[in-house]
Amino acid sequence: MFSNDPFIDIHTHRSASSPEIFALISSDYHATPEQEKFYSYGIHPWHIEQNPLNESLPVLMQAVSQSQALAVGEAGLDRFIGMSFELQEKYFKAQITISEYYKKPMIIHCVKAYSDVQEVRKAGNFKMPWVIHGFNANKQTADQMIKMGFYLSFGKALLDPESKATQIFPLIPIKNIFLETDDADIDIKEVYAVAAGLRKLSVDQLKQKIAENARACFK
Repeated sequence: MFSNDPFIDIHTHRSASSPEIFALISSDYHATPEQEKFYSYGIHPWHIEQNPLNESLPVLMQAVSQSQALAVGEAGLDRFIGMSFELQEKYFKAQITISEYYKKPMIIHCVKAYSDVQEVRKAGNFKMPWVIHGFNANKQTADQMIKMGFYLSFGKALLDPESKATQIFPLIPIKNIFLETDDADIDIKEVYAVAAGLRKLSVDQLKQKIAENARACFK
């Protein structure tokens, strides 16, 4: 699916706008997948209250088991919201178990909780790759995550010359990078163009590198 080096949008809430874009759509796990589209399914920490764990997990497991489901998520931890952090961790760990069982990577939402996510990773013998979506933190945090094998996905923040994401993007290993649009009103091709400029690569070269990352992550 990544053999032609498409523009890979690793985390989005919209369908691809053209055949040359591969979109991994973050979708409601109750929804029926559309043909020839690929999805990630998970319980976002913002939506825990609407998704009781004992009722949600069987439905989520069924969704993740489908061939069009490539990843679990977005799931994760968010210290910026009022939701019980202990409860967030419970949901996060439950979804990690699903990821490991079905051998599908995690797409992770992380806000002011990078050390917490690292601690969860350290505490378990987890095999599946984890992708931190919307990464916009400092170089030290990026280095810590990369040392542990995380992929970092960059999106709208790269369009802001003053963002932390823009400052660190040229400095981290390209084998740990993905690009995304999330829910922003931007085109993934625009993100690729800016990212390629920051890395001093052509867009085609960057497409090739990120496709290699996708093949490694979703093998």
